[in-house]
Amino acid sequence: MQMMFLGLSSLASSLLQAVTGFGFGIVMMAIMPLFLPYEIALNVSTVLSLALNVTILARCFRHIQWKQLCFPALFCILGSSGGMWLMHESPSPVYKRLLGVFLILLAVWLYFFSSRVRIRPILRNAALAGVISGVCGGLFSVSGPPMILYFVSVLEDKQQYMATTQCYFLLNNIYLLIVRSALHLIPGGILTPVLWGAGGLVVGSLLGGRIFNSIDGKKLKSAVYVVMAVSGLWIAVNG
Repeated sequence: MQMMFLGLSSLASSLLQAVTGFGFGIVMMAIMPLFLPYEIALNVSTVLSLALNVTILARCFRHIQWKQLCFPALFCILGSSGGMWLMHESPSPVYKRLLGVFLILLAVWLYFFSSRVRIRPILRNAALAGVISGVCGGLFSVSGPPMILYFVSVLEDKQQYMATTQCYFLLNNIYLLIVRSALHLIPGGILTPVLWGAGGLVVGSLLGGRIFNSIDGKKLKSAVYVVMAVSGLWIAVNG
């Protein structure tokens, strides 16, 4: 029963990410620790997220904007180091709740005023987005939302947005798995939940892809901001 629930959760999470470009990890890590040890849940989420990135990219990889991707990804690595150091030196659950509040306020502001604001894809903005994303990843293991808000602002074409965000997450997930493997942080017993999750992932990504193809860019941005606000609320409440 637990594995069936995992499969259904993966289906819903994959559909969400296939439509908005993010959300899989946030939803899965809200659910899986309820019935799986945290370390197993963390690695299952990463493996499934990587598989989802590949699945989505299979239909849109030609639209990847490498120039928009390189600098944020590079500065994200630098920010991650700072975030992990800060958490090591001064761990506090307050950090994560503050992130949730920040995401809510930013998403609400962008929802109502994004048409008046234009984030230019210049090095300074890319570096800032990458560092913030990296720090959030190092502190809270939540690096996606800041980069999503940057990419959805600088990439007007929805196919370019989806391809670039999924490539960013793919590179990040590969890096995480390599580091965890080198540090022997990948436990045994993840194959069964990965297989159950993969079944839901395939169905969810296909359904989400159809919805994504049917909506225009403006509606996509609105959906991203709404999901961002909901994600921020969940993070703020649960810490």
